[in-house]
Amino acid sequence: MPLLPATQKFVDNFFDAIALYQSGLRHRGFSYLALKFGERYQIIRGRLFMGTAPPAARPPRFQSAHVRAGYYTLEELGTDVHGLVAQLLAGVVATPEGPLHFIAGAGGNHGASFVPFHPDGLATQTRINVLTIMGGEMETIRQPEVDWEVKSASRPYDSLQEIANEMSLGVLIQYPPQVEVVAYNVAAVDGQNSRVSGERADVQVILAKGLERDRLTLGYRVYVKGAAVARDVVRGGSMVWSVEENFDRGQTTIPVPLGGALNCAVSYDGVTQQHYWLADPGRIANPRRAVYEAFDPKLENLKAILANAQGRGAEARDLESAVAWLLWMLGFSVAHLNTRTMREAADLIATTPLGHFAIVECTTGLLKAENKLSLLHDRVEAVRRGLADANNAHLHLLPVMVTSKTRTEVAPDIEAAERLGVLVMTREHLDQVINQRTLVFANADQMYLEAEQSVSAALAKYQPQEIGTANFQLPLSA
Repeated sequence: MPLLPATQKFVDNFFDAIALYQSGLRHRGFSYLALKFGERYQIIRGRLFMGTAPPAARPPRFQSAHVRAGYYTLEELGTDVHGLVAQLLAGVVATPEGPLHFIAGAGGNHGASFVPFHPDGLATQTRINVLTIMGGEMETIRQPEVDWEVKSASRPYDSLQEIANEMSLGVLIQYPPQVEVVAYNVAAVDGQNSRVSGERADVQVILAKGLERDRLTLGYRVYVKGAAVARDVVRGGSMVWSVEENFDRGQTTIPVPLGGALNCAVSYDGVTQQHYWLADPGRIANPRRAVYEAFDPKLENLKAILANAQGRGAEARDLESAVAWLLWMLGFSVAHLNTRTMREAADLIATTPLGHFAIVECTTGLLKAENKLSLLHDRVEAVRRGLADANNAHLHLLPVMVTSKTRTEVAPDIEAAERLGVLVMTREHLDQVINQRTLVFANADQMYLEAEQSVSAALAKYQPQEIGTANFQLPLSA
């Protein structure tokens, strides 16, 4: 059946978005989880990964009486990306172990959505395009019967969710069946090997195999005391190149004033793939971090707090302080409210120079533990009413939940937070802020704008889910 115009538009937009560099996404594999209803295995969750390198470890195949899961390269399926999408939309995917059915919705149609800047990519300053294809409602999954079935399989698992985790399929939620087509970036700054030292920046970029080096560009802006003093572009043809197993490496040198910072954006054929901040750690461009380091050299105490903040009590209170220090280094004015006499207040209120507010809750556990997520929502609404009563409704409010746990650890709660318009900062985000953003001159309003954009992207992705980066993330977003 032909697709509805809106669905076809999403599919077309996805392929148009990656057309200029699709040839660099040479490693393409399909992970799936299917349940048996009657005589047919029906896909409940799937992801087609398009990357520059194969997964670090190929997920094993699994089969029990009513559950089937596994991973195929598209070569094993005898098709390409367009062909697999066509099979999904036709309702049946042919595999060496038999057909997988992907049922349509009402009227025999599948739904679709397209997110060109997925929130998981924005969190690492990387472009990730995601097309989500949605099926129709299926029979109710018999739980806990199915989970108990996989516990006794020849390769035992605790639950369907554990199988989904091993297949890199993300959190299983009560949606209609869906399959995501995930196209990663094809170029990036190698943050592990790029350096700023003195008045010289040694910048290294990596580019997917099969793409033309001349089409890569490295745009950069040099900042001194928060102001851009130079802007230019380095063409791939002028870089020094070497060949590695899964990508090509380019190197260039850029002059940087003492104490300056460099913001790099690497593009292919005019399409930005990633941006990255570089600064000399020995000459910190951010005066707030320089002042802070007078009392906590190299942020060792702050890093230790984040690493050890896994419990309640003193550890949780220390986390609040550490987040306040970080926000201050980023240019925010911060009020730490949650004390023994103000237990019902938000943990932190952060304000940008333009007067916009972030209401921040910190946790060492899950986002919904102790009703923290709903309390944050209520507190933001109370602040919103207060601003309106004071004729300041024009000021922006951003709810923020900060956790010392990783995104994988809090994955079950991510959707609820994003649907409420809450910015979720996990351990990965905190590490990135420490290692990149605190080195450069603080611009709280710019970071606030980026955070609002990330929240908007998260809201836009539903029905799609967070895609994760565990086994299939490119080595290009260093």
